Amino acid sequence: MIQTFGNLEDVTLEGVLSVIAPRTPLVPMVFDSPHSGLEMPHNFAPAVSAERVRVAADTHIDDLFMSASEIGAPLLLAHFPRSFLDVNRSLLDMDTLLVEGEWPHPVRDSGTAKRGMGLMWRYAWGDEPMYASPMSVAEAEARIATYWQPYHHYLAALLNAVYARFGRVYHINCHSMTAVGHAISSDPAGTVRADICLGDLHGGSASAEFVSLIAETLKGEGLTVALNKPFRGAELVAAYSNPALERHSVQFEINRKLYMDETTRERNGGYEALKSVLARMNRVLADYASQQQPKKL
Repeated sequence: MIQTFGNLEDVTLEGVLSVIAPRTPLVPMVFDSPHSGLEMPHNFAPAVSAERVRVAADTHIDDLFMSASEIGAPLLLAHFPRSFLDVNRSLLDMDTLLVEGEWPHPVRDSGTAKRGMGLMWRYAWGDEPMYASPMSVAEAEARIATYWQPYHHYLAALLNAVYARFGRVYHINCHSMTAVGHAISSDPAGTVRADICLGDLHGGSASAEFVSLIAETLKGEGLTVALNKPFRGAELVAAYSNPALERHSVQFEINRKLYMDETTRERNGGYEALKSVLARMNRVLADYASQQQPKKL
């Protein structure tokens, strides 16, 4: 049965995205999981196996944050693999080496595209080419229209609906990270990472009080927390945040060693305990968000 609260309801675009609507009265929060998708698009023809395509996925993150709906927040999640198309990249991060001929749209000097991790990944992992030959401009444009644009449309609509109701919105952008840095990451290969990394664009995407609440709540659960190291936040935080207008976004990265085997992607013995930690944290954050008052502008 579809659950509705105001204008928020369950939505599924097959192969593209789902919105899990709140199951309890709405709070001023929105969650999204842009990289947990594992479905292989029917017209996708990589030069590597489906397993290699999925190696970069934030496997299980959508399920780990499913408690969002129970605390009154919508959860948006993507169905397709991150390396097929990364909605946490700007359209300006298109890797023009992937297309045959001239790319007719604006691009920028993109570090992620240079590493092969731009809007569409050039590599499956490391230096393993994703494609045997360049794709056409039309194919790349169709990917953007079918996957990137709907995801951003729904995220913006959810954030705006919550903001319209409360005059504020707190957005958790949900991800996972490898236990150590690797060949195509922003931090040096072999860098040991904290349990959780919170990215707030170095103070630019969320209030210090909100970020501190997340960090202290997690530390109270026995987890180590890093701020903006190695991830400061990317497109889905940068594009939709404005703390001065009470629009707060935090990129939330979970170390995969806490909940799964990084090789097989099978859940490990810590999975259910971590899911419970996140559910408790989400309740703390929902209570905080509900108690805040919008600023008078």
